[in-house]
Amino acid sequence: MLKNMMTVASSAILAAGVPALAFAKDDGAPLLGMPEADESALSLLEGTFSNEEHVYFEKEADRPAPPWMSLNISEEEDVLWLREVDAYGAELAQPQQVSFAATNNRAVLSLGDCKHDYVWQEEGWSYAPEQHLTACHQRYTISRIDDGGLTVQFVDGQESSLKRARQVQCWAAIPKKEKKEGGSTDWYFANKLEIHDQGGRVRIGGDESGAEEAILRMRQVYWPQPSRNRPSLVLYISKPDNPDRSVSYSWADVDATRVGINLRWMQASCTVVGAELQSPSSPIR
Repeated sequence: MLKNMMTVASSAILAAGVPALAFAKDDGAPLLGMPEADESALSLLEGTFSNEEHVYFEKEADRPAPPWMSLNISEEEDVLWLREVDAYGAELAQPQQVSFAATNNRAVLSLGDCKHDYVWQEEGWSYAPEQHLTACHQRYTISRIDDGGLTVQFVDGQESSLKRARQVQCWAAIPKKEKKEGGSTDWYFANKLEIHDQGGRVRIGGDESGAEEAILRMRQVYWPQPSRNRPSLVLYISKPDNPDRSVSYSWADVDATRVGINLRWMQASCTVVGAELQSPSSPIR
């Protein structure tokens, strides 16, 4: 695994075209708040990120919204890959190799044929004021990396915040159009449906399932001021003819780990991965 191959570093540099994410050891004292272990530095890069919330609230305020974007950064065979994906997790472009290395409080991120300098400040990596620019072609630049997610800057200068997503697993049931022989409802059931809480979506039913198609979507919503709405974890249900319009939704506290919904024509439950609990008398198998 990549984590086992990296050395403990007091800082990191990001560089493209290098087959693995490398952390160089530095003899100087680490800066306050900087990741001192390979796991913590790697955790800033790995994950799924989306600007679902930024786009949504800009549109709500009748302001020009940035392009919707979701990025997945994950390790495969000791190499980090960045993928642009849609809300369903499908790739939108060829994956790009990413690498990260280190010296003191400076870093270099390489993504595709682009290479940029970063400095450690305010608990994260920020785009450095001074850059050793190289000719490269990319429609956006990652300008900030921290625990909360990524900030990207598009070629027109507009910035957007891509929040770090929590992975979520759902089950759902929809009655089939044809009833059983005795006249009772025949349910189509699907489990281990993978989404995330930053606008992730998944389709269920339809096609040869015999059940009506539905779409699950989840958001972790923090309403901007002066709204008095409390932050919420929201599960939306929509239909394929208008996937951006919910026909129903349910919500829980923003820090909740599970949200369920029960409608006459479908039901579903979604749990944050890693937060699953099981009853001692009825274990999950």
